Parts: sequence; structure tokens; C-alpha cells
Amino acid sequence: MRLSYKMEKRDLDIICSNPINWFLYQDTTVLVTGATGRLGRYIFETLAAMDVQNNLNMKILGLARSEIRARDVFGDLLDLPNVQFLYQDVNSAIEYEGTVDYIFHTAGPAAPMDFKEAPVETLWAHVNGTHNVLEFGRTHGTKRVFYVSTVETYGEWKSNDQIREEDMGIMRHLNPRACYPEAKRLCETMLETYKAEYGLSYCGVRLCHTLGPGVSLTDGRAFAEFMSCVLHNEDIVLNSDGSAMRTYTYVADAVGAMFLLMQKGEDTLYNVAANENLISIRDLAQLMTELLPDRDSKVVFSKEASQLPYLPFKLAIMDTAKVRELGWEPEVDLEHMFKWTLESFL
Repeated sequence: MRLSYKMEKRDLDIICSNPINWFLYQDTTVLVTGATGRLGRYIFETLAAMDVQNNLNMKILGLARSEIRARDVFGDLLDLPNVQFLYQDVNSAIEYEGTVDYIFHTAGPAAPMDFKEAPVETLWAHVNGTHNVLEFGRTHGTKRVFYVSTVETYGEWKSNDQIREEDMGIMRHLNPRACYPEAKRLCETMLETYKAEYGLSYCGVRLCHTLGPGVSLTDGRAFAEFMSCVLHNEDIVLNSDGSAMRTYTYVADAVGAMFLLMQKGEDTLYNVAANENLISIRDLAQLMTELLPDRDSKVVFSKEASQLPYLPFKLAIMDTAKVRELGWEPEVDLEHMFKWTLESFL
């Protein structure tokens, strides 16, 4: 099921409810990599909206592989005079003449199905892509690079304590699934080395499960499978006891944190997660069956172990005190998050 989704005003309002100084971007050029992706499109559309609303005289560059896909996602937005797209693979050196003041780097495969079917391509898309972004920033007058990382950089987490930004667990690197977290770890190190040697400022987030309208139903994540089952009026089959606990963050809440951190964050990475939305896989599956009353999907349990490369831990809750001290508070609860996402497909 393919979705061409335009951001709701509701979601823009959620992003803008954060204490963000949009005049940071006045008379600047901003690049968004992965601009047609789930996070990139929200960042791109928000910048375009804020440029018009605040008369910022901003130039907004989007980097994406497909012009057809960009037109499908953004439509007439691409015709605005302050918008320009660079159509290329992030694995190649970025081709643009002129200063770029800020970069939001969101490009790179992040779906379990990618890790399973294309681990080599997944690894190099992140490593090559981030290297190209940092080289571009170093040579194009960039003031700051924003990077989107993942809770998976923490590795295995066996404690019930919340994970702080300075914590680090074991990473079992000799398996194909490590292509994603190991690449992300290396990319974080790249950010720090470019700051140390070239003075290139950076900031970033480590996200857990983040979703909203525009999410893919076929990327292999459990919640995507559940939504697909409900939309197709099929039963949700659990291949475990469903006791693993996860937090879920609405995409507009996450993007609001990104803009806030680009402005106020130190040169480091911050945990961003709506810990209020903690739920077991089993309870999430049950919730999903109740959100569309006209469907009769139900939860059933299978004795077969799943072959999909899900997160390898039962509980991993990030400590989000650092970002909350800057003024971020998530607004969207589990029911609204999944209801809005499901409705976007109808």
C-alpha cells in the first residue's frame, strides 16, 4: 500500500508548539537529505511553511534519489521559488555550488527488512552518506550538521535502568543485522572527529520507534505489520509472548525535538522518546485491533519464532531528561498516534 501524504496542519502545530526560534534560519540555505523519507519530509515541509509564515528569505534544498518520488510526496511545493531539489544518491559526493548554512541529515535505510535483504547496502548508505555530508559541510561553510541516530547504538541492554546518553552496551558485530547499529556508531564518531579536526558543529538525536502518517507498512517492524493486518482486516499473529516493551513517539513530536536541538543543543547526541507511550508488543497489538471499529481483526499467538530481525532486547527505555530540560515535551499519546496513522491510509 503506497501513500502520498501531505503534512496536516495539526502536525505542524505540534512541531511549532516547541520553543523554537525560527529566525535562526533567516537569510540562510538549509539542506535536508532523505527529504522524501518519513522524517525528512516533515522537516522539509516545516521549513517551507515557516519560511512563508515568518518571511525568512530561506533557501531550502532537498536531496533525494527520485524526482518522481519527490513530486509524489511534495506536489506543488516543489514549484516554490525558495525550494530546490538535488536528485542523487547520498552515496555520491553532493553536487551544489554555494554556501549551505545548516544540514539536516536523515538519509539512510532504517527498516528491518533492509537489514535482512540488503545489509551491505544498508551499511554503506549510512557510512558513505554521512562521510559525504560532512565533507560537503566542511567545504561549503556549514554552521551545523544535524544527525538522526538510533537507540540501537546502545547495543544490548540488560538493565531495567533507563539508558543515559553516556551509556553503552555490548554490540555483537559478527552478524548481518549489525550493519545498521555499527554503521550508526561509526557515523556518530565521524561527527565528533569532524568537530575535533575541522571545527564543524553538530547535534543529533537517538530515536526509538517513531511513526506517523507516511510510514511504510512493509518495512518489517512489528507495529507496521500490525497496522497492515488491521487495514486488510486480517488477524495479527504474534510469534512470541509479546512481553517485550517499547516506547513510541509521534513523528511531529520527534521533529519538534530536532528543530529545538538544532537551535539549543550542545555538540552531542540526545535521547528523544515519548516514554509516556510505553507498551508491550502484546498490548499494542490488542490496541490496534480496537482503533478501527469496522474491522474484526483479532490477536492470535503462533508457536513459530519470527524470522524478522527485530530489536534484540526486551526492554530499552531511554532517559530523556537532557532534551526535556531544553523545553521539549511530547504531546501525542499512543491512541491518537496510531489512530491518525491508520486513518492516513483510508
